[in-house]
Amino acid sequence: MEKIALVTGSTNNIGKSIAETLAIRGYHVIVTSRHEEEAKSVSENLPGGGFYFQADFSDIASIESLFAFIRNRFQRLDILINNVAFTKNESILDCDLQTWEYTIAVNLRSYYLCTKLAAEIMKAQGGGNIINITVSSSRGMKDKFSYIVSKGGVNNLTLCAAMDLAPYHIRVNAVGSGLVGTPVGYREYVNRPYENPRIPLGHIGEPKDIAEAVAFLASEEAKYITGALLPVDGGVNASL
Repeated sequence: MEKIALVTGSTNNIGKSIAETLAIRGYHVIVTSRHEEEAKSVSENLPGGGFYFQADFSDIASIESLFAFIRNRFQRLDILINNVAFTKNESILDCDLQTWEYTIAVNLRSYYLCTKLAAEIMKAQGGGNIINITVSSSRGMKDKFSYIVSKGGVNNLTLCAAMDLAPYHIRVNAVGSGLVGTPVGYREYVNRPYENPRIPLGHIGEPKDIAEAVAFLASEEAKYITGALLPVDGGVNASL
């Protein structure tokens, strides 16, 4: 039986690495992006090939269309990785209502809606895995207002959904990323040198580090883990 994995925001950086890692492990991965050609290109280059869907995760109807496609095409969903993210890097004083609403729509509302729709499919099939990509920091952060607030919501969404869905054999966990790869919203490294003395392990992470943590939480080796927030940050949060 083929296993289906959906990765939101999966055409670059962490999302792309997750898609590639799951494909190597034998999953049929659905790659998503607002840009259809990007999603198609990444999916075609996955080991064993994949599938793709153009989706705008700020738009409810677009998300609903994605899950209609999954139900009609596959009739199942084994893994959901909520990874898509947006940040504008602003303080509360600079955060206008448009920025706030868009950030919450992409970074939190889409996680809620994807989790709910995925859980409906997974409940009917007898179980599944949902993994949210969040931040490792458990503290406030300057000039990251709407982004960090949205990720705080993701953390509690993870914990609450894990409790609600445990009776249906649906595990819900989160991977908290530290400084990894390119900053959110960029395709190239921007003012983010690899060596970093503020990180206990001495350097930023690679997208593959997050992807391997995701693969572990999705595996049978983690079958007794739910409601976990796993930091993958070189020790930063533990050192604060």
